[in-house]
Amino acid sequence: MKQKKRRQLGKKITRNGKRFGGLLFVGAFCVILIMGGRLFQIAGFKVVNHHNLTAATRLAFMQKETVPATRGQILDSDGQVLADNSTVYDMYAVLDKKQVTKTGKPDYVIDKKDTAQKLSGILGISYDDLYAQLTSDKLQVEFGPKAKNLSVDTYNKIKALNLTGIKFSSQPSRYYPNNRMASHIIGLTNSTINSAGTRILGGILGIEAFKNNTLRGKDGIQTALGNQNETSKKNQVENGNNVTLTLNEKLQATLENRMDVLFAGTKAKSAVAVLMEAKTGKIVAATQRPNFDPNTQDGLSSAWENLVNQGSFEPGSTMKTITLAAAIQEGKWHPNDTYQSGTYDINGQKVVDAFGNNEGTLTYRQAYERSSNVGFAHLEQALGASTWKSYINKFRFLKKTGMDLPNEEAGSMSFEQPIDQANTAYGQAIRVTPAQLLQAYTAIANGGKEIKPYLVDRVTNPETGKVVYQGKTTQVANPISASTAKQVLSLMAGVVNADDGTAKQYSLSDVGYQVSAKTGTAQISENGKYLDGLTNDIHSVMAIVPEQNPKYIMYIAVRQPQVFPDANIQITLNNVFRPVILQALNDGDDSVKSKTNQVTVPDVKGLSISQAEQTLQNAGLSVTTLGSSGTISAQSIKGNQDAIKGQRVFLTASGAVTVPDFSSWTKNDVLSWGYLAKVKMSLTGSGYGEKQSVTAGTAVTGQSKISVNFKERT
Repeated sequence: MKQKKRRQLGKKITRNGKRFGGLLFVGAFCVILIMGGRLFQIAGFKVVNHHNLTAATRLAFMQKETVPATRGQILDSDGQVLADNSTVYDMYAVLDKKQVTKTGKPDYVIDKKDTAQKLSGILGISYDDLYAQLTSDKLQVEFGPKAKNLSVDTYNKIKALNLTGIKFSSQPSRYYPNNRMASHIIGLTNSTINSAGTRILGGILGIEAFKNNTLRGKDGIQTALGNQNETSKKNQVENGNNVTLTLNEKLQATLENRMDVLFAGTKAKSAVAVLMEAKTGKIVAATQRPNFDPNTQDGLSSAWENLVNQGSFEPGSTMKTITLAAAIQEGKWHPNDTYQSGTYDINGQKVVDAFGNNEGTLTYRQAYERSSNVGFAHLEQALGASTWKSYINKFRFLKKTGMDLPNEEAGSMSFEQPIDQANTAYGQAIRVTPAQLLQAYTAIANGGKEIKPYLVDRVTNPETGKVVYQGKTTQVANPISASTAKQVLSLMAGVVNADDGTAKQYSLSDVGYQVSAKTGTAQISENGKYLDGLTNDIHSVMAIVPEQNPKYIMYIAVRQPQVFPDANIQITLNNVFRPVILQALNDGDDSVKSKTNQVTVPDVKGLSISQAEQTLQNAGLSVTTLGSSGTISAQSIKGNQDAIKGQRVFLTASGAVTVPDFSSWTKNDVLSWGYLAKVKMSLTGSGYGEKQSVTAGTAVTGQSKISVNFKERT
């Protein structure tokens, strides 16, 4: 019975299995039939869910490539290029002997001795170091910093050697034709890799940073098809615009030359000079020391700052002009009233005159001409703290000027205590920038209208020439009346004209111009205390030229000079001021040209020494050549620049440099020669050269040191 039941159950399972198998077969056949039909449809019509399969396939093979924009140029006011695009190269060597060219030739370094020998002279790397690298067991080697960021010229020299296995990788770079000239203004770029893996240049200092977006432009995107020869572009590349500055190349070159001499002669910690058009606010020349070479970054440190609009400092007595203007405007100026100079007690704390306690009774006019701190503390007391503070604000101190440079400082002030309030009246307890001082003095030069300094003259599209931005004169305030400004200018002229005026060194009476000027000596505060001694001061001058209908404002400051090459530091500053301001006036004033006997300096580079000297002498210039052979490679005043008849021009040639006869030379010329000859100079006395420690005609060596004694002419 049990066996019968088992046989019946087995037959039932077999029938069910056959039925399931049949159903499974039919189901699978239907699925295959449907899928086959679908595949046939796709293959025939190339459409899936209304999407064109051919287009999708093409998109899958498309590649997007960034097309970098060309960075715009930076130019001076005459259109001379100050910053341009270039390429630098990193060199490396392939040592892997498996590397061959498409034609099967070796693509690795073969003759390692010859390669090391030829590269050594170009790169400035020793033969031994190069050979050691080339004989290493590495597949590829680099050679350190000296083989990186190679210029186009160096790259071409190495390529011309046809050395197998020597390779290069390139990257965009920036080239600055004038090296250190106005480097703090022009600025600097660095190279970074963007999200698309492309190297791009970005501004990090100066105009390069301030106008980075304008100069940078906008990258395009090129779309290429992987299996076809057709290409298409979208998001068309927009090259960067050109930025033209207000800087005048001739004035800038003269200023740079004079500041080189000042900085070397004083061994100061820093110095800054700015020449600005009084009525427009255009900065036509500006420089600072220390500066840097943007091509090599020599001189650039982590502590570097732009002294024009950063590094605020106590201005010293140049601030007295602002106090004077406020006092006149408020009716508190009584020039013939008197006070006791020397010291002044304010709540138990003393204001002290720089010239000591022995000047006795002075008028307030004399207080300005002699730069008396006590006199101006009295003026601040007469004004009252709140009124005086309102003028600090009216002249826009403690506010950024908004000039065309990045990272500008606003300055700061201590004004809580009565002594601090008095101190600000003569330039202590308040910190400003040269840009703020220049802006404030424009109100005095322009009948009370305060003008913002600016550096960007225009921005243009390099392809169309269209001006997309035009710099302009911007009035930012009107702190004083025209009559007050006129009185201040006259009193500033008194500082130049008075026998005991602190700015008498800046007189241009010999060429018929009245200078209005104010000098400054500011103590430097560290850790809450003022440092002692003239070598720890900031010495400065602010000059407006001419008094009637002012054209230029010039500011010069030198911080912590360690050497005083002249009897008075203002004589040293005047050696910068006079040639620059005369050149600026000469450019647009025929009367000055006739009085100064202006001449145009011939370009003598490439001439023999005798030809160059004769050419310059025929032009009415004095000539001194450093070198004894070959042709002229450099001249201290560039060709086609203006100079004054009789001015000394230094030429550079090859061969030995000999000591000249310094008799009747000015200190400035002696310092200029020493700077160019790389000779340590020790100067004593004032006036003109009389005696020298090394006989004229002696060959200069690296250890040379020359003392020159000067004597005033009677």
